[in-house]
Amino acid sequence: MKSFLFLFLILVYGFSTANAQSTLSGIWEGGLRLPNGSEIEIVFNIRGNAPNFSGTLDIPQQGALGLRLTVASLVEDSVTLVFEAGPTTGTFSGKMESDIIITGTYTQGGPVLSFGINRTGDVEALASFDNESNLIIEYEDIQIGGTLTLPTESNTNALLIMSSGSGAQDRNSTIYDFKIFEMIAQHLAENGIASFRYDDRGIGESSGNFANSSVEDLSKDVEEIINHFKSSEEHPFSEFILFGHSQGGIIAGKVAATKADVKQVILMASPVPPLSEILRYQGALSYAPLGIDSTLINAELDARDDLMKATQTGEDIDEVQAAYEVSYRAVLEALPPMQRMGIPDMDAAVRNQSVALRASYESPSLGSFLFYKAADDLSSIKVPVLGIFGGKDTQVTIDQNKAVMESALTTSGVNYEVVVFPDANHLFQKANTGLLNEYPILEKKFVDGLLKKISGWILAN
Repeated sequence: MKSFLFLFLILVYGFSTANAQSTLSGIWEGGLRLPNGSEIEIVFNIRGNAPNFSGTLDIPQQGALGLRLTVASLVEDSVTLVFEAGPTTGTFSGKMESDIIITGTYTQGGPVLSFGINRTGDVEALASFDNESNLIIEYEDIQIGGTLTLPTESNTNALLIMSSGSGAQDRNSTIYDFKIFEMIAQHLAENGIASFRYDDRGIGESSGNFANSSVEDLSKDVEEIINHFKSSEEHPFSEFILFGHSQGGIIAGKVAATKADVKQVILMASPVPPLSEILRYQGALSYAPLGIDSTLINAELDARDDLMKATQTGEDIDEVQAAYEVSYRAVLEALPPMQRMGIPDMDAAVRNQSVALRASYESPSLGSFLFYKAADDLSSIKVPVLGIFGGKDTQVTIDQNKAVMESALTTSGVNYEVVVFPDANHLFQKANTGLLNEYPILEKKFVDGLLKKISGWILAN
């Protein structure tokens, strides 16, 4: 699962006025040097003209793409860019030294770090193929921006709705320039299948705050998309196929379990056990290469589980957080000497980790998924289901998820198929290791047979 905050914790521990006003719009990139010596690439994509700038932020190494800038301002030569990621707020405050250079400081719930960015290009307008329409769906105080892709000739009357994985994603579910949903949508259109993909809350043309959105909120967005197309005069649909990638599969299953209009469900690398179990597995995986005693690792993971539970109940949370700090400190102190040297302030590293974990678990976007049982929804689904896993997926592994999915679907009694693509990673690229650090260098295409399997299954069921 693409959990930006979780990965961040593992990595970190836990001009003239006239010229400047016209040049903030563009792509700005820089390398942020962390206290442990590593560097993270930060990319700002800014649109508009003064004073009405807007834009997004990408942190590609951590799968955080399209984070909406809540503030993008330029006053004389002073620049302020603010964004929200999980429960924390990130701020870059700087001075425009020239048309292409801004220097200043960056902070995100931790130390204030020196940072500079260079203007590297122009921001492209929202792209659209000839068979696509960009739509805005509104309900209550929420605006959902998305793209409807229509085939020349329809082979089914149903509309497929795509829901992306964890973390705020754009409508294409873009990861390292790999536009996952856009590629799927075009393939489906070539096979007579209409689809709709949308920006998560707070991303692109969608309003709201993803960090404050619970599993119920995200499910309601899908339900309202269904309601929109059911009543649309221009693009009417009465039947729907729900397609979820990673955490989006939890949303698809939840909606499908209660919405009679849903006729098929496709779960692509969808987690089935509660997120708390997934995060524990990922935590153990991240510690594995460090050579730390397993007793210390298990104690830290147990303490992390206790902190998750305490954030849900609110009972003894300060005491549980203090106990977690003890276990986490023991892990850091057991690191090899060279890695310990990268932690200049042990007390600050321990405290920052516990505070950030607590905040993330208390946030609706993560906390509402921690103990949510997706298997219960799958057990009650009454429509055909296609489950797809990658054999080299290190985030939603077949060992932890496949059998649980099959058991739940067997209980439901529906017609289902579960397929494994042996060489596929979490994004269904052909992978070597399946690890996240491999994503940027892989070819931006799916493993052979994936797209045909999806479209063929839809048309056969």
